[in-house]
Amino acid sequence: MVDKVQAELKSAFSDLTIHEESYPECGYHLSLDLAAGDLEKAARFFDDRRFYLAVELCVDYREYLEIVYIFSIHSSLCKVKVTLKIDPVNPVAPTLSKVFDCAWWYEREIHEFYGVRFDGHSDMTYLFLHDGIDVYPLRKEKVLVAEADRLELNSFSPEQREDSLSINMGPQHPSTHGVLRVVLRMDGEYIEDAYPVLGYLHRMQEKMAENRTYQQFLPNTGRMDYLGAMSYNLGYVTAVERLVGIDVPARAHYVRMIATELNRIASHLLWVGAYLADLGGLSPFLYAFDDRENLLDVLEAVTGSRLTYCYFRFGGLYNDVDDAFVAGTKAFVARMRGRFALYEKLVGGNVIFINRTRGIGVIERELARKCAVCGPVLRGAGIGMDFRKAEPYAAYAEMNFEIPTGRNGDALDMYHIRIREMETSLDIIDQSLARLSDGPFMVEKPPKKLKPRKGDLYHTVETPRGELGIYIVSDESDKPYRMKWRVPSFSNLMAFPELAKGNLLSDAVAILGSLDLVIPEIDR
Repeated sequence: MVDKVQAELKSAFSDLTIHEESYPECGYHLSLDLAAGDLEKAARFFDDRRFYLAVELCVDYREYLEIVYIFSIHSSLCKVKVTLKIDPVNPVAPTLSKVFDCAWWYEREIHEFYGVRFDGHSDMTYLFLHDGIDVYPLRKEKVLVAEADRLELNSFSPEQREDSLSINMGPQHPSTHGVLRVVLRMDGEYIEDAYPVLGYLHRMQEKMAENRTYQQFLPNTGRMDYLGAMSYNLGYVTAVERLVGIDVPARAHYVRMIATELNRIASHLLWVGAYLADLGGLSPFLYAFDDRENLLDVLEAVTGSRLTYCYFRFGGLYNDVDDAFVAGTKAFVARMRGRFALYEKLVGGNVIFINRTRGIGVIERELARKCAVCGPVLRGAGIGMDFRKAEPYAAYAEMNFEIPTGRNGDALDMYHIRIREMETSLDIIDQSLARLSDGPFMVEKPPKKLKPRKGDLYHTVETPRGELGIYIVSDESDKPYRMKWRVPSFSNLMAFPELAKGNLLSDAVAILGSLDLVIPEIDR
């Protein structure tokens, strides 16, 4: 696939240099630097070949700003980095929102954090920040927000029409869990438009990354997706290990996978309980949390935590697991395998639940690609993409497991996908336990201070919500020059406005809940 894309790129952009890159070192296969006039052409090139825009981000190199686009494809392992250099004094770039829906969101984020204006973009209002911000936070030098830009950034107000009514769903609404607001424009009981409003829990994690050493930033990872903290912990340590060139002992790989898959099950159990509670069914919540508490007892014994884990270290683990952890894990696996019949009887076969979710929030494959949705939401739409298989990390390449996919892409499929994914996680845990032999759990000489090679890396892992991409730019110091977190809840939220249109207000809860959003992950 890479060779074919490279040949077609050379034909389409004959006057440009296309660089072949070392995928193990940088996480992408090809790179090219474009002029502004070629950008939309390049976007349509990738769109025609069924690529999706995995992430769009900005890096301030002081002499210039660089917009970075990572294009990927569901059917094969092929990643292309496209860059566009722009003037830092008057930063203007073409919008790609007319080609990829997700660019509409990423460009708003870049605009408020760097001051880049995107020609042709329909909405440059604040996405995460507010009108009290005086500077562009991620610029390396202090760049004040111009008055004209401030007025535009703070110009959001719900559209008022004589024949419709705008109402707020959240941030106090129980189903938005306190930190998400969605402005709904209603025609009677039917949704005409949905406009998510973010930033209620924004903490500037990416700015903090630039001001902390690689080791100091490690605890921050568990504060983004607090329900899938182990996946974030694993994604970060494996990204830095890849950037530095650290080989991890086999025992550490297996323990990492066991802990991460246990955390994945815990996350899915919480989703099952909370989702059913949002829809009015409280009994499943109690059963799911009973299972989850048993699981958390196992993880707490070795990590010291029940939620925001920071168990992995560069080169291995904080501490080794013992026989009690192995026995507890085996006991939980046996218990959990016997619980799926209960969930099928209580939830999967419940006629009320089926009628509330069947045919609701159907995600078509084209919408999934344009919005770059991922994880169970993508697989529910019938696209069997899982980075544990597509780009194996840790020791997932040794594991034998199936990738469950849906048929209809509706909210009911999203439930069944997550139930089957818990079964898949149990299979991976069993295989990892069988391979868990004696040996070191940490490299012989753990690094005390990290100074990675100069360059960049885009590293992806599969979290309970989908594709987590970590883009790191290293300037050979002990702190990241730039660290961008491409989080799955953000890309999955991008599909909600389209999914909500034409549905009843009561269905908005079922649709939003089926996406399994963690808002602190979006706000970062």
